[in-house]
Amino acid sequence: MDTWNREELYAEIWEQPLVKVAVKYSISAAMLGKVCHKLQIPVPGSGYWVKKDFGKPVQKIPLPEAKNLPVMQRLKQIPSDTPTPHAPAPDPTDAEYQRVLQIEARAVVIDPGTTRHKLVLTAAKSLGRVEPDNRGVIQAPWNGTCLDVRVAKDSIDRALNIMNAVIFLLEAEKFPITVKAGRRGTTALVFGHSVPFSIVEKTRETSRKEVKEYSYTHTLIECQPSGELEFRAGQDSYGYRKFRDGKTQKLEGLISKLAGSVVREGRDRVIQAEKWRLEEIERKKKEQERASLAERIAEEEKKVRDLESLVNNWERSQKMREFIVALAERWGKEGHDLSPESANGQRIAWMKQQADRLDPLVESPKSILDRKSELNRWY
Repeated sequence: MDTWNREELYAEIWEQPLVKVAVKYSISAAMLGKVCHKLQIPVPGSGYWVKKDFGKPVQKIPLPEAKNLPVMQRLKQIPSDTPTPHAPAPDPTDAEYQRVLQIEARAVVIDPGTTRHKLVLTAAKSLGRVEPDNRGVIQAPWNGTCLDVRVAKDSIDRALNIMNAVIFLLEAEKFPITVKAGRRGTTALVFGHSVPFSIVEKTRETSRKEVKEYSYTHTLIECQPSGELEFRAGQDSYGYRKFRDGKTQKLEGLISKLAGSVVREGRDRVIQAEKWRLEEIERKKKEQERASLAERIAEEEKKVRDLESLVNNWERSQKMREFIVALAERWGKEGHDLSPESANGQRIAWMKQQADRLDPLVESPKSILDRKSELNRWY
């Protein structure tokens, strides 16, 4: 057993993230955090490493003097029955991910006196003319051009202030915003992909009762707005990233995270598009391989058929010759004239010619049948 060296551990903690130091000692990051707490070793706060990676100024907390600290021991090696902790996966290095980190690291505070974006001004007018639905929620009309905001009347100003800050931040990062006619039409063009985003207000069920109409009964559920807002990035049907008001932190304090979620969604679509592109290339490659295989198989099958045809013709020619010999012997015994000038002699010669025409091992003699193709010509 070894004891922890306080000064050495302090230097390591501020040299690289806690989770990486924990791997070195084969313990979890949570356990190493407890060790630091007991030894009164300060650890970097949230966002320290992101800021440092982007060259922003960071403050290193000095190691305080401490007395009467407990003597804490650590294992020299991992017991055989203890699994080895895996090193965390390295952070992505693509340019899109770096943009996400830059945006999420920005400190954005909503200023009530900030000029409202023209899309926000238009949305305020449109939403002000719409009546709430049976849940008490107001949202853009189907035939209007308005930001995708679905909240209660009392939450419109707050939702639009959040939207205003997110839109200005995204546009400052060169991600243009588009609002199309109809609902769910608010999108940001991120890395060449249109990413929808919206703000909705959660509702709470206030009552539930069975209502009988004519011959059937249905459940009538009544809801009312909860005052809790939720920011969504992505499409409802495919899943979306979301941030919701919490007990201690509201959406107003998460503007950079909200904008970052839109950019993260755009990055995911870049990755997915590249995945589909590679899959399409692989699919076409396999199609070409199958087509080439089918062509080679067809060629091989043709060769086999040709071979079978040659063998069949060779067998037929052999049988013909056997028949001709047997026929000539019979006619000879019967006393028929088989001289070349006789009719039977000429017939025997013709039969031999046909056998030679079938035999693939013999040069085929000329025949009137060779001109059969001339019958198909048009003049």
